[in-house]
Amino acid sequence: MLDHALESAFVALLRSDPAFAEVHLLTGHDDEEHQLPSVTISSKSEPLAGSSDVFRSELTGLIESEAHDSSPDQHAALVGKMRACLADRLHVVAVINAGSEVYLYGYAFTASSLDVDGTRFRTTLTLKAGYGVP
Repeated sequence: MLDHALESAFVALLRSDPAFAEVHLLTGHDDEEHQLPSVTISSKSEPLAGSSDVFRSELTGLIESEAHDSSPDQHAALVGKMRACLADRLHVVAVINAGSEVYLYGYAFTASSLDVDGTRFRTTLTLKAGYGVP
C-alpha cells in the first residue's frame, strides 16, 4: 500500500511539470496498456530496522519511447527532462511531503541503464529513497 502511495507521489510530481505534458505517466500498479512515450514509476520497499513507520525503497523510473516514431536524441531528451525534474532534491522532497500519503526523507540516484529492442527505446533510472508515514 505504501509502495503505491510513494509511486503515486512521484507520478503526481511529474504530472505537475509541463515538460511531461505529452508523456503517459503510470505507477507500477497501473494495469493498462502502455502508450508511448511513457514513464512508469515502480517501488519495492522494506521496513527499516523492523519499523512499521520508516522504510527504504528502490524506486525505478522506466522511460520508454517508440523507436519507429522517436529518434535516440528525442528519447535522450525525455531522459534528460526526468533527470532535471528530479535533480532539485529539496524541491522534490518539499512537493511530495506537502501533498501525499508518505513523508519522503530523501533519495539518491543509484543507477541508469539503456536498452533498445526492435520497437522501443528504454532507459531505467534507479533511486534509493527513505520515506515514512506522515
